[in-house]
Amino acid sequence: MKSAAGLLATQNVKALGNAFGDFIGDPVEPIIYHALFMVMTIAIVARGVQVGIERASKVLMPLLFLLLVVLCVRLVTLPGAGAGIAFFLEPDFSKISAKMVTAALGQAFISLSLGMGAMITYGPYISHQVNLPKAAFWVTSLDTLIAVMAGFLILPAVFAFGFDPGAGPGLTFITLPAVFSQIPGGTVFGTLFFVLLAVAALTSAI
Repeated sequence: MKSAAGLLATQNVKALGNAFGDFIGDPVEPIIYHALFMVMTIAIVARGVQVGIERASKVLMPLLFLLLVVLCVRLVTLPGAGAGIAFFLEPDFSKISAKMVTAALGQAFISLSLGMGAMITYGPYISHQVNLPKAAFWVTSLDTLIAVMAGFLILPAVFAFGFDPGAGPGLTFITLPAVFSQIPGGTVFGTLFFVLLAVAALTSAI
């Protein structure tokens, strides 16, 4: 809402950092938003697997993908975005270590939601006609595709304006709003980005 209202439309990273700090430090506002989010999640889940979860996912997941495509196209066409694309795609084999491989495996484990009981929970709802190896292939392929698109979404924009790609959570809530404020239609694209995050969070919670 703050992005849509233009309250984040500033290139002053310090001011954005203060705004983010004030928000997460507020004893009331984050709880209200979290409560609304949980009400939405519970309302969908309470309707059951087919009526609630399946129907919501059929709307939310395509919306998520569409928003991601729109933002990727806009941000990879920014002047100077090529440096971010090169940073993302050109491998540096000197960085490969056992620790890095372990971290990558951990990320894949979390990204695919393995170990959460989801497969056991939803397994009884799968038709006997479903080809499980084929379904597993599509799940892992689409998961990888979305992860790659997320890289194209963030890194070209960050490099185009000379920000730090290793800024952690601040990259999302401080650096990127500053980036969006510097491009034409930045308020619209910034709002789309945060809608994208909200949809991704909602589908994960469901």
